[in-house]
Amino acid sequence: MQGLQNCRCPCGPQRLRAKLFLPSAETVRARPPYITATAEPHVTSNGKSSLQGLGSASVRTAPDNATPSKLPKAPTSKDSKAKPRAGQNGVSNRAATQSTKTGPSRASSRPPSKPTAKSNSASSKSPAASSKPAEAVAAIPDKGSDRSIVMPSTAAAQAASGVSVRNAGSAVATRADRLASAGTQPTFIIPKVPGFHPERPVAHMPLMLYLPGIDGTGMAASRQFPTLMASFDFRAFSVPLSDRTPFTGLVDIINAYLEAEVDVDDPDRPVYLLGESFGGVLALAVAAAKTDLVDRLVLVNPATSYEASIWPRLGPVLAKLPDAAYSAIPYALSPVLGNPLALAAVNVDRSASLPTQAAQYAEGLQKLIPQLGYLSKILPPAVLQWKLELLKQGNAVVKPLLPNIQQRVFLLAADNDLLIPSRQEGPRLKNLLPRCRLKVFNGSHALLQEADVDLAQLMKDVGFYVTQRRMSAPVKKRTKSSFGSASPIEKPTIGELDYYAEGALNNLKTLQSPVFLSTAEDGRVQQGCGAIPLDRPLLLVSNHQTYALDIGPLIEGLLRQTGLLPRGLTHPAVFQGNLERRKDKADPQSNVFGSLLTTFGSVEVGGRNFFKLMQNGECVLLYPGGVREAYKMRGEEYKLFWPKQPEFVRMAARFGATIVPFGGVGLDDGFEMLLDPSEIRAIPVLGKWLETNAKNSIPPARRGISQKSDIEELFIQPLPLPKLPQRLYFKFQQPIRTCPEDAKDPAKTQQIYEQAKRSCEDAISYLRVNREKDPYKDLLPRLFYERTWGGKQAPTFPLD
Repeated sequence: MQGLQNCRCPCGPQRLRAKLFLPSAETVRARPPYITATAEPHVTSNGKSSLQGLGSASVRTAPDNATPSKLPKAPTSKDSKAKPRAGQNGVSNRAATQSTKTGPSRASSRPPSKPTAKSNSASSKSPAASSKPAEAVAAIPDKGSDRSIVMPSTAAAQAASGVSVRNAGSAVATRADRLASAGTQPTFIIPKVPGFHPERPVAHMPLMLYLPGIDGTGMAASRQFPTLMASFDFRAFSVPLSDRTPFTGLVDIINAYLEAEVDVDDPDRPVYLLGESFGGVLALAVAAAKTDLVDRLVLVNPATSYEASIWPRLGPVLAKLPDAAYSAIPYALSPVLGNPLALAAVNVDRSASLPTQAAQYAEGLQKLIPQLGYLSKILPPAVLQWKLELLKQGNAVVKPLLPNIQQRVFLLAADNDLLIPSRQEGPRLKNLLPRCRLKVFNGSHALLQEADVDLAQLMKDVGFYVTQRRMSAPVKKRTKSSFGSASPIEKPTIGELDYYAEGALNNLKTLQSPVFLSTAEDGRVQQGCGAIPLDRPLLLVSNHQTYALDIGPLIEGLLRQTGLLPRGLTHPAVFQGNLERRKDKADPQSNVFGSLLTTFGSVEVGGRNFFKLMQNGECVLLYPGGVREAYKMRGEEYKLFWPKQPEFVRMAARFGATIVPFGGVGLDDGFEMLLDPSEIRAIPVLGKWLETNAKNSIPPARRGISQKSDIEELFIQPLPLPKLPQRLYFKFQQPIRTCPEDAKDPAKTQQIYEQAKRSCEDAISYLRVNREKDPYKDLLPRLFYERTWGGKQAPTFPLD
């Protein structure tokens, strides 16, 4: 059949090219046929879309005797560095050459299989047989044109759906209901932005999949496309009006697309999902299923609040309205759908004179009105009823998944969203999602279409945009992992670190003003953490201070100064009931500590997790004294309660880890002990109940050989009276090298253990003596200095 290279249509800068992938029914990895169509969108004087210069569409299939060697080959991993990224090219060599003139090509990352004509025919009749959705390339209009206000053109939506349109200028090409053409299926479109540089390095950009709201066109956030495409390998999901795939089916389609497009052997490339409204529900479901393929979520007014909105009651009524009344609904609901002034301000030049800006506002409003009428065509009553059913299905699926979403989430909520209660939903989701950052806007439901919202820049400003995943330990491929497990995790960015430091850790950091010292191998002490070796695996061992309130400033300081994310081995009581406490009406801040520790890499202490962390080459933080040392008795300040068995040395030596002992002081002096754990246990009735509860309800931290320790460990907290906060000091000692042979020698293991313990005690003694020379040791002089100098940290004692 005639190929793309023989297409005689005008090839203007805004032409549309669509590739519809229909995998074979016999093999899901076959190279399928595709449909190509070209069209230039145009908005007529009455505001409706039409097509100009529409060329013919053609279908190319492999001949029956074709072999895989004759089909287009995917580039190898070596080629991917020099060529555009895998996953999006199904055209001939000539077409591929032609496409480089208008934008970067993307070749499939999977080797092609042999499709047959029979299987191709079968697959085109059954979209459900596809292993991944169709993928298209579609142009969007210039920002300054009247096609960038609200809705995409019909032509763009048709091309994005893979529809073969043959009659230029006919009524067929201008009617929205042609999106419901038979044989279409959910599609990923690749927007082509006029004036965009064609040679942008897409291969090494993070991947972003945009999942739209119930309109399903994949073009509703088109105003954001230029800036998003400048920062991402960006693709948008498009669902034809005729499609009746249930919610779980849509999730399966997106999952299959991720499996085909994300290279598990390239673990450094970040993968984002951008979900708007209903797309936010889809994004959450996909993220829960694909923890290995999805790294971060951006949710914009997610429709997880559907059940709390008016739509379960109002939707069925609207679907039954007469046609004349239904066509007027978009105009009546325009203040609900979005802020008309903000939407019309998209093309206003803020640097122009006030009269010019006023004229541009008026022009924008004039062009907005016919666009609103398009909504009744893109969502006719039957489609609206089905979309509301999808919302109902999606909310039922996603609701129990929310506390288990592992990815970092950036949540944007509009406090003037009149379509769904996003203002109330934002704090609720922040409470339920373990790693969620919320930003509230004075905007409408159509937040991404408003003039003052630049999503790409906003992500960069808050540190949510990354071009490469920075893992806590080296990884060779993507694997299913989760926070709270011993698998490598992505380290937080500096922006994310600032967010936590300014939130949960802000008060502690201000009051404690931590000082870090480190010791080089030659014994010289220096300011900061610069002398800490970056060897892997690395084991940091220290004393536990009262209530372990020094952990947050310690981890933050190490991350900022060295890039090390110490994976803390933490008592299981900290995580017990972690998820159960996340109730819908709970205080959004009620579970900060548990989520904070897991976000920063903490796992339950135990031999298995310790083994995996060492095996993965992690930096591990261990407090051998455990809860006994954190919940001290009266008069036990800075005393070590390490067990006699040197098990942590034996484990470290097994992997040749470097051990760095360090000491910390400051917290034990910040409390006056009213009742210590032994005195609480002596209280009649209450003490016995607390002791029984600690033994039966709270799992022990020490198991196996460590459980035979001579130290009794009960999770009974002391009752202290806080004093003025003391300054924190940390001193990292000279590193201790180990090798696997040491693990086989009990005498050597014991020697290293005693050396580490003695080194930790020496660091504590050094700090307690020298802090008396610190002129800003006490709180009030320190606060005065730091406020006077604009937040600059107060200096400490001079080093010898």
